[in-house]
Amino acid sequence: MKRILLVLLLIVCFASTASVASAEDTGDGFRSAITQKDFQETVVGGQAKLKIPSASNLNPIKDKILAEYFITINSKNGVTFDGGVIYDGDEWELVIFGHSGWWPKSLPNITGKTVDLKFGGEVDNRGEYIVKLTLTVDGTNYSISLDKNSIAGDAPLGWLAENPYYAGLNTVGYELNLVPKAEYASTFYHKLTNTNSTKRAYFYGAEFSIAVPIKKAGGTLDLSKFSWIHKKNSDDAQYTQPLVDQIVYDTYNQTYLYTTMDFNYIP
Repeated sequence: MKRILLVLLLIVCFASTASVASAEDTGDGFRSAITQKDFQETVVGGQAKLKIPSASNLNPIKDKILAEYFITINSKNGVTFDGGVIYDGDEWELVIFGHSGWWPKSLPNITGKTVDLKFGGEVDNRGEYIVKLTLTVDGTNYSISLDKNSIAGDAPLGWLAENPYYAGLNTVGYELNLVPKAEYASTFYHKLTNTNSTKRAYFYGAEFSIAVPIKKAGGTLDLSKFSWIHKKNSDDAQYTQPLVDQIVYDTYNQTYLYTTMDFNYIP
């Protein structure tokens, strides 16, 4: 999930699109995630297939709740970036978030498609260490790259952009989320209703599959060479774990995560 930073409220003031500016949250999104760790080789990123729900199974409350897929990378030196796709009710966006920065790119409609997501440190054609996020849709690549000169806040990223490749990663995480926009974060937003047949937010059949770490030496890491953990929670203290368990159903293993997030049956 996007890192919960107080400076985000400042970031959104100069985000480059209105939809990105509205994508802030204050930490009470619902999360289903697997995290891979304890790598026995140097890992620089992660990749996976995403299954995007069909239009009939994807229903963020328009202008209230956002649906998100993220790969999170955390370097051995503590540098963290999130890269993924967000659906804000109007369009899909490819975004990188982290270190006082928010980098977006509009996508074509990917609702109902199975796509490939790759995120991590790379070496570009200049020989520079960069952070790169790539989404492949029907054979077409859409990407965002950050290098040491990319601006976060009012300063270049510098070594932060180089660190995931240079130092290698401590963890790679794959997360499916429903996140309220900031103005709704203090409410029990599962009790809000919608004019669309009174449906509340749901996120049926969202999947990460074949989610594997990328080695610095190239290729993906053997499944025996890392461990993993799973978590399902909400950052909002209003929601107890039993209530989260009612809202979030998931199936998971070492490289697979399926989630149905549904508020329709909660009184």
